[in-house]
Amino acid sequence: MRIIQNLSLLALILILCMVLIPNASAHRVHLREQIMEVQIKAWYGGGDPMANADVELYSIRDGQEKLYLEGKTDENGLYYFAPELGTSSYRVVVEASGHSNELEFDLTAGSQPENAELPLYLNVLVGFGFLAGIGGIAAYFSARKMKEQ
Repeated sequence: MRIIQNLSLLALILILCMVLIPNASAHRVHLREQIMEVQIKAWYGGGDPMANADVELYSIRDGQEKLYLEGKTDENGLYYFAPELGTSSYRVVVEASGHSNELEFDLTAGSQPENAELPLYLNVLVGFGFLAGIGGIAAYFSARKMKEQ
């Protein structure tokens, strides 16, 4: 009986130790940041990707702009590049079959698109909403005019 009590006490102590003692790791942890690639995405107004579009990438350092890379987008309208050491500001120009746009961005601040477009279905929905609003205003004034007569 005494052996069972001692084993029960030992089991209880082991369980409490496992629950109450925090995790410890004997391995040293190392961290390093590394920017491997920057992704450029180009698409048309309807949402279709600009496949095989010409890309010109300019690096901007100390107010001076120089051509850094030239290439083409893939079939999904994506272009990847490794940033130039010491440069964080870039200007990218994408052109395909007469359609073009450019974007200037800073890797330290991120990019905020100035002229982000809505998808085509939202443009259609907004158009119908606009027309319904105009029709509602016209119906209001028409009803008011009929009520005065």
